[in-house]
Amino acid sequence: MSTPASQSPPAPSMVWSSGDYADVADRMIPALGARLVEIAGVGAGQRVLDVAAGTGNAALPAARAGARVTALDITPELLQAGAQRAGDAGLEIAWIHGDAQALPFADAGFDRVLSCVGVQFCADHRAAATELLRVCRPGGRIALIAWTPEGFIGQVLRTISAATGASGGPGGPGGPGATLSPLSWGSESGLSELFGSERAARAVVCREHVEMPAASAEAWVDYMAAAYGPMVRARAALHPSGAWEPLRECLIEIAAAHDSGNGEAFAARAEYLGAVID
Repeated sequence: MSTPASQSPPAPSMVWSSGDYADVADRMIPALGARLVEIAGVGAGQRVLDVAAGTGNAALPAARAGARVTALDITPELLQAGAQRAGDAGLEIAWIHGDAQALPFADAGFDRVLSCVGVQFCADHRAAATELLRVCRPGGRIALIAWTPEGFIGQVLRTISAATGASGGPGGPGGPGATLSPLSWGSESGLSELFGSERAARAVVCREHVEMPAASAEAWVDYMAAAYGPMVRARAALHPSGAWEPLRECLIEIAAAHDSGNGEAFAARAEYLGAVID
């Protein structure tokens, strides 16, 4: 994901346990999971699966809505943090260690299948999409939030991938579906490739944004390089050769170009695609 092409990519759990993703989610996207729960129409009594759940950005608000929630992630450290948060909030959620590309659940077992900027980072995108469809019951809904290719985070991730030679993007090389980019999940055409044109044509899609605050564009890049897994790994891979600093300067330029602040406080405007697929 963030190593030179001559090296083997790190396991996904290594990437997302690098830095402090729990803090990133709290600082940069605190309301994104609740927004996903809203557009998915999650309600009391529904069986809900949060795929690539991280620390529960969507799982916790789904449980607060009264759903019976299962949260799956490939990174044990994030599951442990999420379970602690759920316990502290008095929420009952089943936390499952597993791979979105091979979900350990029966067919048609869930009313709502969610993923909040998570499943898009799987290595084999088509396998992951197939699994989401498999575990969602007929008449149920798959609801996704994903970074768009042209938005702030999309530009950041593409720039990192180009600098590090990660051919599969931040998701890393994988199976046949790895020919798609992680950012395919954030475009209408990508959804058509992943889920089929007929189903994608029926999808309800919206483009929205979150504001990512920091003291400055430089401070945003330096914070994310210490806390956000793909950027942590990129810095570690590139710093010894002196290649990190040029990439850092490029990322600062991208952040500054997306500043929606009023000149007093920096806030990067990060676009995402929300999609509900039945």
